[in-house]
Amino acid sequence: MSCTGTVMTKPSPPSALFVVVPLTWVTTTILSGAMSGRRNVVLLGTLLCAFLVGCTGEPVGRICDLGTESPAATEVVVASPSLDCVSRTCLRVPLSRELPPGGSFPAGNNGLCTAECSADEDCDRVPESPCVSGFTCGVAVTVGPFCCRKFCICKDYVVVPESGQLTTPKACDASNNDNACCNLSGRSGNSAYPLCQ
Repeated sequence: MSCTGTVMTKPSPPSALFVVVPLTWVTTTILSGAMSGRRNVVLLGTLLCAFLVGCTGEPVGRICDLGTESPAATEVVVASPSLDCVSRTCLRVPLSRELPPGGSFPAGNNGLCTAECSADEDCDRVPESPCVSGFTCGVAVTVGPFCCRKFCICKDYVVVPESGQLTTPKACDASNNDNACCNLSGRSGNSAYPLCQ
């Protein structure tokens, strides 16, 4: 008995599925003029928004957690990083005046979100803030890593002089060589101030 038959072979795939066909020479020619124009308007709008946000102050005044046990009534606390705040900085200053109507002082181990500033205009109060009088820009502490840096401080809690500006503490006078705060000009990297190396 003899066995004859045909050998089955696997058919080859059509070659058209594996060929890459360039559709255009330049990818930007795929977009019509109207689509390119819309893309430019969206791009310019996005850049304008980023510019405006970058030129305004940081949102301040939201209640934040200091992350420590409740501070003493006379203690100033700057806590960073504070995830409750856009600036990642939470501040609690002692209550040194009577609260205005509608104002409230943060309870327990809470403070208010703050940001570094150079003028009162840098401090944008969030609507939900318990601080009703707004914020002023001033030095909060004279020791530690935040010494002599200016922060947004709630006017409800501090006595603001008639000038409208908080006075800069003498410990933050850079011309006085006895002041060793590393944030003062001429201190960082100066061998006369070994803690600022």
